[in-house]
Amino acid sequence: MSLTGKTKASSYKDLLQMNNSNSGVDTAVRDVVDGEGTPSALRLSDDTLKVSPQNDDTTTTFVATDKDNNALFAVDSSNDLVKAGIGQHIVNTQVKDFCITSVNSQPSSADTWTALSSVGSARFVTAIELGTGSTPATTYTIATTAMNAVQAIWYVPFNITIDSCNVWFGADAASGDNVKFSVMSYTVDSANGSTSGDLSAGAENCVSPSTITGAGYEQAYYQALTVSTADVDAGKVIMAGVHQNGTNSDLTVNMQLVYHLR
Repeated sequence: MSLTGKTKASSYKDLLQMNNSNSGVDTAVRDVVDGEGTPSALRLSDDTLKVSPQNDDTTTTFVATDKDNNALFAVDSSNDLVKAGIGQHIVNTQVKDFCITSVNSQPSSADTWTALSSVGSARFVTAIELGTGSTPATTYTIATTAMNAVQAIWYVPFNITIDSCNVWFGADAASGDNVKFSVMSYTVDSANGSTSGDLSAGAENCVSPSTITGAGYEQAYYQALTVSTADVDAGKVIMAGVHQNGTNSDLTVNMQLVYHLR
């Protein structure tokens, strides 16, 4: 809109101003308001620019686009997220890997949850086993397995939200078994006493939507796990596990846990 030919009375509501007794922009952060005093999402000082909703949080509190109006950067105040890129990915998205390799001869027990490694090397001296239930055990006590427990746990240093969990697996024999996966979070004893490293209050965060009948070494299979409990607080530990109903074949498992900081 052009102001050419318009009177003040017919255009003042469309003019933005600081409402600062004719002192303009100064050191105080003030609302940018229209001519009748309605505040906008902008707040300004001589050193600061703030963008914040006045009435309702939205997924587009602040948006930067390209010339084709594709969002390149967006602040989502409804969900406290910042997203970037045309695909609108959360900017602090991270990926954590869990794995085992078939050279470890794991899983070695039928109908038993076997922990995956959370560090670069997938070789366990002896793999951590987490029970025979429908889900991994909700507690774990270190007796003589500290070296393996440390390899299996991922200590979470920040509050995180799990976005997805994807897994590939392959077997080393012609005959496969029925396989499923789980991701668990636990409270860990970090007091450096007689029970240090023991796990309690386990909760399942990701679960296989179905059991997969493996094809042995003839194909590599993929599964996207269902995120059942997304938030994990700082100071917890996460363990990933695989359950196989037999020992016809050893597995190589490559799991990727996608998460963002919150």
